Amino acid sequence: MLIAGLVLLIFQLAELITRAPEGVAQYVGTFTSPIDLSAWGSSVVGLATVAASTERALRLRYHWLLDGGAG
Repeated sequence: MLIAGLVLLIFQLAELITRAPEGVAQYVGTFTSPIDLSAWGSSVVGLATVAASTERALRLRYHWLLDGGAG
């Protein structure tokens, strides 16, 4: 859930930044997110991501994918 929430956040931020009226799009072009959720859907994913990250922080357990790092 954490990774899915992070990917969704990155797509939404990229779309928001490239559509900003300050002229960012003239330098980098516009980006349209391939995932188009309604405000309600984005809120549900956001709340689920917050719940998952809170649960992850409170359990304090090691996971090879999340805690492995490049080493």
